[in-house]
Amino acid sequence: MNVDIDKSSVVQWFDGQEKHRCGYCKHSDTSITHGMWAESLTVDDYQNLIDRGWRRSGKYCYKSIMDQTCCPLYTIRCDVVNFNLSKSQKKNIKKVNKFLKDGVINKETTETIDSIESESHLHIPKDHPAFDLTNINTNNVDNVLSGYSNDSQKPSTSKKGVTTNEKCERLEALVDQSCDTENTSSQKSITKSSCKEGLGADPNKPPCKKAKLLRIERKKAKGASVQKNSTPVQPKTIEEFLEEMSIDNKNKLRICLISTSVPNATWTEVENIEFELYKKYQMSIHNDPPSKLSFHGFKRFLVKSPLKPKRFPNNEEGPGYGSFHQQYWLNEKLIAVGVIDILPKGVSSVYFFYDPDYASLTLGTYGSLREVELTRKIQKSLPEFSYYYMGFYIHSCPKMRYKGKLTPSYLVCPETYTWIPIEKCLNLLEANKYSRLNEDIDALDFNIPSEEDILQIKIIYKRSLLYFRDFKNFVEDPDRFRKIGDLIGKKCCNTLIFYENSW
Repeated sequence: MNVDIDKSSVVQWFDGQEKHRCGYCKHSDTSITHGMWAESLTVDDYQNLIDRGWRRSGKYCYKSIMDQTCCPLYTIRCDVVNFNLSKSQKKNIKKVNKFLKDGVINKETTETIDSIESESHLHIPKDHPAFDLTNINTNNVDNVLSGYSNDSQKPSTSKKGVTTNEKCERLEALVDQSCDTENTSSQKSITKSSCKEGLGADPNKPPCKKAKLLRIERKKAKGASVQKNSTPVQPKTIEEFLEEMSIDNKNKLRICLISTSVPNATWTEVENIEFELYKKYQMSIHNDPPSKLSFHGFKRFLVKSPLKPKRFPNNEEGPGYGSFHQQYWLNEKLIAVGVIDILPKGVSSVYFFYDPDYASLTLGTYGSLREVELTRKIQKSLPEFSYYYMGFYIHSCPKMRYKGKLTPSYLVCPETYTWIPIEKCLNLLEANKYSRLNEDIDALDFNIPSEEDILQIKIIYKRSLLYFRDFKNFVEDPDRFRKIGDLIGKKCCNTLIFYENSW
């Protein structure tokens, strides 16, 4: 088997359903997902996974069991090529630009928690031992299988009744052995004031004219020609709004993009500054106690990434693919950080945190607009790089509604995995929290794997790389990989390698 494991995606599947407390509806053990640990992921594989409803939190990847979970998670993305700024988004940019110019901040206004992926309540898994991928044998099928002379020696799947924690502990122990080593109270009621009825317009006077009509009449009186402009005025782009900076600004905003896919000196210099900002944000905005905010947890959640960095195709200039932190420096002070993945089809927002002292600037919204700008900039040289992924849309969570205001936006159908304009989905989601979004009843999932695709799934077991077809007769649940294949899709069946400690 000619496979370069160092350049491949290697994951470990967690059997059964992962149940966690839901950070949206606050119910216990009602957030139900499938999960796997990704030791490494190519950007192409992760792109295929997020287009199928998957999402990463650190190195842990999860997919909502949509028809069972309390708050179904619909993947949402924005088409940046056809992006349209709303009035509120223009107002947000102007507010930041004004602050940069005059240095005055209105601290009486506070920001709604609307930053992209501000879901501090996402399930963050415990540490997972690193996979030992050294000296993997790629041509040892016969030797591995010959060791099973009777049923008692066959590899077995986890038995029913064994909890997920017990399975994880067992897996971790085995790996250690083999290695040796996420305001309504402030709203005021508005009452109608009584108004005295007037007498109406004076019938003896001519009707009032609009100001525009009066201006035209004045021009005619002066002899000026009045022509209708045949060329429609083009609306200003997001780039034009963001670039409206004064040369005499009192404040300077500097935006830096730092790779976190591989260790580097630039990141090491600022990691503690980022952590202090993260703590301040979590305690103020999400009310997290200081005891739960460790540097180790911060790195596990927002720094460590399974993504393998990769240069842009055709030697195009730019940051390349991988995981990054986009930092916002006000003069010499770090005030916000956007955690993002740059993937083949666009930018995927992971998390955004900011200094609560600047909440009135609505930095969450501003950060998402800057990430749209980054996506559009890269798209100019990479035509397929057209989307800004905003994580998940949860219709039952009002704080998520703002994501649909980045237009045009699309939700992925949980049954056909096709992208549907969000406007067509809203009525369906109002009626049912889980819904097939593609209204074409004949539409199919074209990324569903065939039986041959399932048999071709690659597995690392006992330090040997095998095909599932060579091993399926030795496992208690031969349908296990059929279920996995349906969840990850045909494309990933052909590329992911599953690391197995026990069966």
